[in-house]
Amino acid sequence: MPSKPFDLLAAARDFANTLSDLLNATVCNGVRINAILLPSGGAVVGYRLTKTNLSTRKAFRLQRSCIFLGLSYSLRPDDEHRYLAVDQSFMGLFLDEPMEETLLHFDYERDKGDGYPEAHLQVAAESPAWRTVLEACDSAADRKRSLEHLHLPVGGRRFRPTLEDLIEFLITERLVKGNEGWQKPLAASRNQFQVNQMRALIRRFPTEAAAAVREFGA
Repeated sequence: MPSKPFDLLAAARDFANTLSDLLNATVCNGVRINAILLPSGGAVVGYRLTKTNLSTRKAFRLQRSCIFLGLSYSLRPDDEHRYLAVDQSFMGLFLDEPMEETLLHFDYERDKGDGYPEAHLQVAAESPAWRTVLEACDSAADRKRSLEHLHLPVGGRRFRPTLEDLIEFLITERLVKGNEGWQKPLAASRNQFQVNQMRALIRRFPTEAAAAVREFGA
């Protein structure tokens, strides 16, 4: 019996609902993340998306805070058309809904071709120490850069920071007041992400995974 075709829109909607549940259990109240299928065959997940405003990015305010959070994910089926894969993702903190006043952002782009790391962090800040370093660069263009333009690698494709990490940072640093009992849903969501990544690694490296299981069993 042939296997059921992969339903990208259904998988993307499930992912969007998972994000909404996590946000509303921790730092939001009533925010909804939705999924849209693209004519190109992929899908995009984000806040207040419609088929006519995919190019318009908006952030949402975190409750009891002046901070806005922006999220977007570009999705596709994996190479075997069995699981959901992330092509690009973006998580950013801002002081405004149009995302013009940046605090920081995490970016991920699979097979990024411009020499920068696939997964990286950029922080909109200034540092006298970093200014000294940049001004010592040989290139005039590099000397004009700021800390905000530096791409800090953050774990690569499989171990990049997650929305759970960003939420935990906001709450533990007392930048946002978390909902009552936020720790439990955050831990459960993080655990599920780690399980999914482990499964993806096993599919990618089955021989090495089997060898590790044999070694552990011994």
